[in-house]
Amino acid sequence: MSTFLWNVILAFLWAAMLDEITPTNLAIGFGVGLLLLGFATTQPGASPYALKLLYVGRLLALVLWNVLSANWRLAHEILTPGVNNQPSIYAYEMEARTDMEITLLTLIVSFAPGTLGLDVSRDRRVLYVHVMFTTTREQFIQNTREHMERPLLEVLR
Repeated sequence: MSTFLWNVILAFLWAAMLDEITPTNLAIGFGVGLLLLGFATTQPGASPYALKLLYVGRLLALVLWNVLSANWRLAHEILTPGVNNQPSIYAYEMEARTDMEITLLTLIVSFAPGTLGLDVSRDRRVLYVHVMFTTTREQFIQNTREHMERPLLEVLR
């Protein structure tokens, strides 16, 4: 049985022990189960399950930050007079290979401020991205790799 399923079972047991199955009790039970399962490993250090949940949390925080900053930057662009944007299209060489990895990377890139995933090359190695607020190509590649693709691949691999 997977560790996640054990964590869900522990969350329900926690809520049942308190005689109230509420979202709050389930969330607390999930956290307590995560702590218990974090120590239940045969290897020294943190359990792979706990690390994976940490990676998921970090990815969700990055995506949330991208959504908030995209809306803020776009609102600022609309409300300020003059044209401050300089659009470009960049070819980004991906480390992602599977359909799920490429699709999720394209979605996450599209959440970033002023960017939109346009197309994937036939060999599935290059993602073409429209960028509204131009930076240098190197900055764009480094930012995308460090803040979007690597956290995504840590979760999926």
